[in-house]
Amino acid sequence: MLKVLLKYYCDVNFFNLIYTLLVSVLFLNFNYAPIIFASVGTFLGVLSFQYFYSNQYYFYYNLGLTKMKLNTFVFILNLIVSILLFFIFICFK
Repeated sequence: MLKVLLKYYCDVNFFNLIYTLLVSVLFLNFNYAPIIFASVGTFLGVLSFQYFYSNQYYFYYNLGLTKMKLNTFVFILNLIVSILLFFIFICFK
């Protein structure tokens, strides 16, 4: 089951990373990248996945995973990753 969750996590974060890098380059400020990654980027990544790969939700639903479970997993994992990145940025600044 963890392998399936990580597949969804990688698919959503593909879009998330694109949006995060785009916003960071656009404003030339990489200090806020972890915050964007955890909040707005996650939301836009989920919306992009839903737009481009909406049929894959049937696959996850057949395995017993609802959209709420999938998105909660992604949000919590992104929050943990962002907090770690934020502390790394602070320590090495």
